[in-house]
Amino acid sequence: MRNPISRRTFALSAAVAPLAASGLARAQATSAWLHTSTPSFSLYGHVGERTLVQMAKDLEDFAGLLRSLHGVDASAGERPLPIYIVPRQTDLKRVRPGITNVSGFYSASVGDIFAIISLEGDAERGRQVLFHEYTHHFMKRHAPAAYASWLVEGYAEYFSTALFKPDVVELGRTSPRIAWLRGAVWTPFDRILGRRALTGNKFDITAFYAQSWLLTHYMMSDPARLARLTQYATAVAAGGDPVALMPQAAGVPLKDLERVLKQYMLALPGRRLPRPPSAAQALAVTRLPASADDLLLENQRLKMGVPPAERPGLLAMIRERAARYPGDRLAEMTLARVENDYGDRAKAQGVLKQLISRDSRDVEALQTLGWSCMLQARTDPANAANFMREAREWFGKGFAVDPDNALLLYDYGISRRGDANYPNDNTVNVLLKAQALAPQVPQFRIAAADALMRRDRFDEAAALVEPVFNDPHAGPQAAEAKRRFDEAIARRKPAATSEEGDK
Repeated sequence: MRNPISRRTFALSAAVAPLAASGLARAQATSAWLHTSTPSFSLYGHVGERTLVQMAKDLEDFAGLLRSLHGVDASAGERPLPIYIVPRQTDLKRVRPGITNVSGFYSASVGDIFAIISLEGDAERGRQVLFHEYTHHFMKRHAPAAYASWLVEGYAEYFSTALFKPDVVELGRTSPRIAWLRGAVWTPFDRILGRRALTGNKFDITAFYAQSWLLTHYMMSDPARLARLTQYATAVAAGGDPVALMPQAAGVPLKDLERVLKQYMLALPGRRLPRPPSAAQALAVTRLPASADDLLLENQRLKMGVPPAERPGLLAMIRERAARYPGDRLAEMTLARVENDYGDRAKAQGVLKQLISRDSRDVEALQTLGWSCMLQARTDPANAANFMREAREWFGKGFAVDPDNALLLYDYGISRRGDANYPNDNTVNVLLKAQALAPQVPQFRIAAADALMRRDRFDEAAALVEPVFNDPHAGPQAAEAKRRFDEAIARRKPAATSEEGDK
């Protein structure tokens, strides 16, 4: 499936912790987790320092490559993307317990935007997973559109095998997908082009990724085909059929596409590009407090949301683990989050207020406390107005520290839904700014589209949610986005007409 949203970035405390009840001196205790940062990334690694630093440099070089190829200004003010690097695939289950047969994922939700990958078995494969996931993040940030699913994944696969050498970068040189393509029966392309990425059985998904990668490689290897691919993507984003439009884009009938690609695969021309200057030079590496071993990944799990059946067990586990680290910020923030969502909300607010009393600029605590007040308003209608007023006071204190915080903007915007004149111009602009800062988050787009529709700005609303329901990774928000899109299209005003025809 970040932290681009700063209040969610960990300000892990280096303060000396008091002695735990066990008598162990945790003041000097540190974890196996290391942290480093570059202009584009904030990396947390349960790996060796050399591995973490090399990953950080590779990722920053990769981000520079994408910016160079897509004409994106390096000084665009983008917040660093948090990435968690773990040694085993089983570690991924601490964040998403039901996950299987993957080396990592990228997640963009209200709780956080981040990626996590495992290096188990093959560090090079882990690097490719990181490149793949960051390509998704980059495209959603800088070129959001209703792309065909095969192109979303094929594009990420194409860039995932980038090989950085001292003076050049090699693209499209090979891929682990080659072995499958040479030995398996291919799925007909009318089924590849018209489907979503993560549906079907394991064979279907493998075929989808492999054939999408090769088709993307073919379309990007020739300037004329690349120009037609751009036209194809634009036409599909405008509502065109991704299957029917492919023969014109590829330049061959659909029935011949498999044969043409198999012939193309025999040579598989790559690209050599000048290596962009690296923005990651000498990197500082710090070791996180001991609490990170017990709670760092669990904190990320909470940000993604937890199914009801798993909440009691997780609540009990975090209560027990957090108690080991009195005075530790990560432990207290994780405890406050789980208590607020699934346990004792009053206790959560008490912990959050303690955090704020120690650091009045703790934006994550300020935002979470404001959100907690909003939840109280939902459960206590008689006092809802007071709770909402308090929530906005906490949000205001957060804005004073971080005025470009997407989650604060979103929370403030939706806190106005009970107003008689909702949404006024200011609220619309707040929600639009939230989605502009973090367009990867479906909920931000849906909330902004809802506000626009209430102001009869239907075309703008439709354009905001269309990338969501076409995104193969959108999850449950895809259906909501499609409903909003259909409503916006149905309610939009037809173009003005006269005797002279359409204006």
